This record gives sequence, C-alpha cells and structure tokens, in this order.
Amino acid sequence: MMFPALVEQLIALVQPFADVYADNKVLSIGTTTLHIGGLLAGGGLAIATDRAVLRMPAQDGVGQRAVLDDLASTHKMVVGAIGVMMVSGLMFLAADLKTFLTSPIYWIKMSGVFLLLLNGLRLWRAEGRLQKSVSKAVSTEAMPPSEWRALRGGAITSLVLWFAVMVMGVVLEGS
Repeated sequence: MMFPALVEQLIALVQPFADVYADNKVLSIGTTTLHIGGLLAGGGLAIATDRAVLRMPAQDGVGQRAVLDDLASTHKMVVGAIGVMMVSGLMFLAADLKTFLTSPIYWIKMSGVFLLLLNGLRLWRAEGRLQKSVSKAVSTEAMPPSEWRALRGGAITSLVLWFAVMVMGVVLEGS
C-alpha cells in the first residue's frame, strides 16, 4: 500500500466507530437501508427522467418543455439522495476501512460515482442552456438540436453510470 502509516492512523481513528458498527445490528441494517434507499430514490428518479429525455422527439417543443420542467424539479431530490448515499457510504467505509481502501472494486465504484457526479453537472449545465433557450423561444418551438443532443447524451451516460455503480456495489458486497 502506498501510505501504510497514514492508513493505519486512519484505521485507528475510526476503530471506535467500527467496533460500535460491528456490534450493532440496528446501525448496520439502518446504514444499508439508507444506502439502498438513496440508490432507489436518486437512481430511480434519475433513470425515469433520463428515459423521458430519451423518448422525447427532437421536434416536440411542448413535450421538451415538460421534460425540461420535470428534469429541473428532480435535481434537488436526486442530489439529496446522493447525499444520503454518500453519508451511508462513509459509514460503510469507516466500519471496514482497511478492506475498502485496499479493494480495487471499491475504487472502481468510487470512480463511477465521481463520473456520475461529473455527468450530473454536465446535465445541469445543459438544462440551464436549454432553459435560456426556452425563455427566448415561442412556446411550441423545438429546442436547439445541439443542446437537446447534449441533454440526451448526458441521459444515456447517466443510465449507464447508475447501473454500473449499482453493479459494482453488488460486486463489492459479495467480495
């Protein structure tokens, strides 16, 4: 390992929590419930919205506006769910720091989470550009094709990453 002294210090720092976690089924089950609940809520909303973006014809200005409004209303809920997953994920990490820090599967999953967050930023920016276009356009006019394509590309990436992160979580749990 690259920084064994630092890792050992971190393990010692979180050991009291790891001991409590190991001896407390309610804490363990609660953490798992929060993590899976966050995945279900955040991922479910994101996937449903991604699906709506992908199903919307490029020429349907009215439908695009409805999808865009739906996308804007789901951001806070998805971000909140990701926050719950991050807190519960940190609890998992603290409960078994040595195992996770040395697991390539863990780092692959964390890379997926990072890419998911970057893609969320990409989607948020594309949405912002589209919202500006909406305010300038006639209510039935289709959105700029390049901006709508950017949103669609972000939706496809989102779908792939949500499933990849979920799969890596399952693989990590089984390892």
